[in-house]
Amino acid sequence: MKKILLTLTVILFNFFIASSQTNTATSIDSLSINNELIIPKKNNVKISLTSLVFKNFQFQYERSLTKRIGFVLGYSFIPKGSVPFKSQINDLASSDPDTQNMFTNAELGYTAITPEVRFYLGKGYGKGFYIAPFYRHLQYDITGVNFTYTTDLGGQADIDMGGKLSANTFGLQFGAQFNLGKNLILDWWIIGPHYGTSKGDFVGVTDGTLSTFEQAELQKELDKIELPLSDVNAKANANGATLNISGPWGGIRSGLSLGYRF
Repeated sequence: MKKILLTLTVILFNFFIASSQTNTATSIDSLSINNELIIPKKNNVKISLTSLVFKNFQFQYERSLTKRIGFVLGYSFIPKGSVPFKSQINDLASSDPDTQNMFTNAELGYTAITPEVRFYLGKGYGKGFYIAPFYRHLQYDITGVNFTYTTDLGGQADIDMGGKLSANTFGLQFGAQFNLGKNLILDWWIIGPHYGTSKGDFVGVTDGTLSTFEQAELQKELDKIELPLSDVNAKANANGATLNISGPWGGIRSGLSLGYRF
């Protein structure tokens, strides 16, 4: 049984928020302590600590729009490289050598952009418990997934497939943000389930032209692909093969981020 982990590419988004900050004593965005005007720090930048274990670099910028409402823009990426947990995948597929060979030369890359609106229930201005509806757009880029098929001469030949898969999901994040000092903060993503749809297109091209027999043999291998809850349309042709995937997509956001408030 073959299960393909179809994953990741690059999205670049520019973000700009125009907002003003008043310096008068009557401003609702300022505090007066012992007749001294205190203006809350409304910005922070963060990096996820827990995701670094998976070579996933996650960054966030947050801006307090009001005392209770903040806007957050997140960007994360995994540099393209060897499939994570390849050895564990091979161990699980030890009874199926073909499945092991699929990921020998495979490489993965990933990017995601996640805007969210936070509603703080505690002290506000980016402090305390929050609830945050969010949207996530992600892309996976995978190359070098190997399929082995029988040739006309009875030998074995390989075809490498690659392509991109994108997903769009909506979710709700529950979390809490704390001060660790004057400027340092800790953001705890307690749990953030999200759900949506995905679509992927992959292609493999051979060096020569496949005979009818070779196409049939390759099709047998493609027909073994199984992805839970997803529609898989894999077709062999004279030049190689195509693979189209569509279906639901979901996940859970959780972790710890360290940030700097300014």
